[in-house]
Amino acid sequence: MQELKGEALTEKISSYLLENGAVRVGFSTKETLQESPPGADITYLMEDGLSAISFVLPINKEYIRRFLAKEDRLAHQRDKMATYIKARDLSDGVAEMLRGDGYNAIGTAPNSTYRMEEKEWYFSPEISHQYLAVASGAASFGWSGSVGIKGYGSAVLLGTTITDAELAPTYPIPAEDGFCSNCKACVGACPTEMFSGKEETTVTLGGREYTYAARIDLFRCLVCCGGDTGLHKSKKWSSWSPGRYEIREDRDGPRETLRRAGEVRAKRIQLAGGGPSSQFFSADTDPEKPSNPVIVTCGYCSFVCTGDRKENAENLKILRESGCVIQYPDGSIKVLPSDEAEEAFNQFPPEHRALYC
Repeated sequence: MQELKGEALTEKISSYLLENGAVRVGFSTKETLQESPPGADITYLMEDGLSAISFVLPINKEYIRRFLAKEDRLAHQRDKMATYIKARDLSDGVAEMLRGDGYNAIGTAPNSTYRMEEKEWYFSPEISHQYLAVASGAASFGWSGSVGIKGYGSAVLLGTTITDAELAPTYPIPAEDGFCSNCKACVGACPTEMFSGKEETTVTLGGREYTYAARIDLFRCLVCCGGDTGLHKSKKWSSWSPGRYEIREDRDGPRETLRRAGEVRAKRIQLAGGGPSSQFFSADTDPEKPSNPVIVTCGYCSFVCTGDRKENAENLKILRESGCVIQYPDGSIKVLPSDEAEEAFNQFPPEHRALYC
């Protein structure tokens, strides 16, 4: 078989991904990724890797809005998990295509795989799909640091394939062509207020500098997106998590909350609809094999953003007027206005309340 190269190969890959649901594709190389953080080092997963293919998959906006309004959690959860699985399948599909053309290539997991040798491994993904997507022009940064594209905002998921093929690189999206309107709905949508509304942080990718919101404390994300808590400090609204921890403002506050939640986490009754994370680690994983379930309770910083400033504002309003979630001793959950939620929660037995605050 004649080995495809250059534009013919990139066109073949792009066509395959776009025909199968991707809305944007980009290519980065070992050279264009120089002067980048460790998360952009494709040789971590493939020693002889020379190029990375990044692609973007959309998330259903209708399900997102119902998720924000606390009308329906499961439709968004199922859509998000199905999109993760699709990202893994497409990543593996591109790798198989490249191997058929005589190259070495590997698919990658779209989430939840980390550099376990690092001290704070939970902040160190094996590769950063976001970094690779931005460097390749498949997506650009929004204020929160989530990435997205025009027409979709950051309501997207990413996939990556790594190969030893020397692919022609694509280049970052110019700042004026990015999706972010700087509305900062993402800041207001975080129940634990992880993002600064004013201060910026900088990352260098391929020698280019990018800025987005400074993180006040990444542990605030761990305790919230992990589902341990979700109550905003105003107590007026929450994520889908029934956790009601009050996080101290000092540096140790979020870490202490995570520790306390970890001590009782296994005693809570799991919310319905959890999917096995192993399904999107590997295409060969048995879906019936037990694994840590994925329960979607937040992700608001990404999914509140559609790329349209007015829609973002409406999404944020819907979220902040959606009420609070509480979980009863039998495991059932209810969404109530804030005052009713607090009253009902305070009537629970002390041993039940202790699981959530």
